Formats: sequence, structure tokens, C-alpha cells
Amino acid sequence: MKHEDELLAKWLSGEVTDEQVIQAEGVESLEGLKRLVTAMDNWSMPAYNAAKSLKEFKANRQPRSSKIRKINWRAVGVVAASAAILIVAWFAFFKTNDIILTAEHGETQNFVFSDGSKVWLNDGSQIVYNGKDWISQRSIKLTGEALFEVTKGSPFVVTTHLGSVTVLGTQFNARAWGDNLHVECYEGRVRVNIYSQETILTANESVRSAGGTLLTKQDFTHASPSWQNATSRFYSEKLITVCEELERQFDIKIKLKDADRVFTGTFNHSDLDAALNNICKPLELTYRVSTDKKSVVIE
Repeated sequence: MKHEDELLAKWLSGEVTDEQVIQAEGVESLEGLKRLVTAMDNWSMPAYNAAKSLKEFKANRQPRSSKIRKINWRAVGVVAASAAILIVAWFAFFKTNDIILTAEHGETQNFVFSDGSKVWLNDGSQIVYNGKDWISQRSIKLTGEALFEVTKGSPFVVTTHLGSVTVLGTQFNARAWGDNLHVECYEGRVRVNIYSQETILTANESVRSAGGTLLTKQDFTHASPSWQNATSRFYSEKLITVCEELERQFDIKIKLKDADRVFTGTFNHSDLDAALNNICKPLELTYRVSTDKKSVVIE
């Protein structure tokens, strides 16, 4: 920490050049320093030259032979505040190596990691991982649903708010919305952990947890997750979870009067009315769509 603070202060004051930073710490450190300065320039606070003010402050603290000068506590406060901001910003830029990937509502995203592993994110989903230590520690935090194709290497672990999936093979899909976690294995093997419960899936096997309980494994025949074919599939899941997926896919708001009903089935992402009909008809529910198709009432 002391070394990093000294480097930051010297670079800001011009005592250390860009080339010296690169030689001592690498090009990533220099880029981080530049991003830090850019961010500080954009902050909504009065322009302030930390290095200059620190120099002036030190000058004001020099002893005088014939005069007694009062300490300018306002200046001290400004310098202290600026130093605190610099320290916080330093940690924000240099201590956090997390990379965040997000698929916005109504869209999907795909990404290739540095080791060649791949991920496809379903709409509204997000992953967070450490880019700096990725090769040695392949750990991902998943919110939502994603398909993973994993290369050989260090352990590959996907953590959700409901449990974790550890890759023992190559390809699997994980969906964690509401209080349900659903995992499908397409190639190789994966280990699914829900609290103290554990099961291992092989190709064409799936498992689901509901309310923290790991349910019986099931076989399947499809070659890829349904969402890659613009279809959402549900297995005895609460209607509120289904409606949240509708909201993400069609960018709408749904008012639901019976959220605890359970739904098993599918809906396609191309037609809102058809999707609502697929959900409501089996449950003997009705729905109303607003004229601008931005809100729906299901009752």
C-alpha cells in the first residue's frame, strides 16, 4: 500500500515519468493511473491540484523566525479530503479486477474468455469474474441464465445465489431466477451444490432445485438450451418467475394477481400475445395488454 501511494503521488507531481511507471509496474498500471485522472476530472467537485496544494501546505508549515502563523485548517481539510479521494480511487482502479458482462433485456450476448472458454448470456443476465487471475482461478458469479462451454484447465466454478456448479466436463447451462436453479449438462460432467446437497450430472442429464431443495435428476434430448432457439422453458415454477422472464424478453411490466400459481411449459420470444396465451390458457387465467403493449394485467 505504501509503495503504491508513493508511486501515485510521484506520478501526479511529475517526479516519475510514464516510461518509468511502465518499467517499474507495467503498462496496466500506467493505464490505470490515466483512467484515475480522467475519472477525477469528471467528478462534480471544484477543480483541485492535489500536488500543488500539498506543496503549498508544506510551505505554510515551514517555521518562521519572526512570525507566528495560524494553521489554515480549511486547507488542511481540503488536502486530507483529496488524499482520501485519491486513496479510494486508487483501490477502485487497482484493487478491483472484476469484469462485468451483461445482456440487456430482450437481447443475448456471447463472450470468449482468455483461455478459450465461452459463455452465452440469456437476456437480463449478468456474470462477474476476476480478469487478472482468470487462468489460475476460473470463478464466475452468475445472475440469471447462461450457457457455458469450458476448455480444460483449472477448476471452473459458477456461483449463483442458490448454489454453485463446478465443471468436470465441457458444456452446461445454468439458470438461477427466483428460488429455482436449473442445470442442464450437454457434454462431460458437472457437479451441482445446493447448500449441503450435491449431485453430479453427465451428458443429457438435468437437475432442478426449488426453495433450496435439490430435486430428482431428469433426462433430456435437446442439444442446446431452449432460449438459444428463442423459447423459454419452465418446470413447475412459480408464475411470478415466469412473468419476470416475460418482462425481460418483451420489455414490459406485468401486474399479476395470483403469483404463487405454478406453471410448466414454454413460450416463444417472437410474439407477446402467443406467449401470454401459452401461459394463461393452461392455468385458466385471462390477460389484458395495454394499447402501447408496455404493460399487462394477468388475473
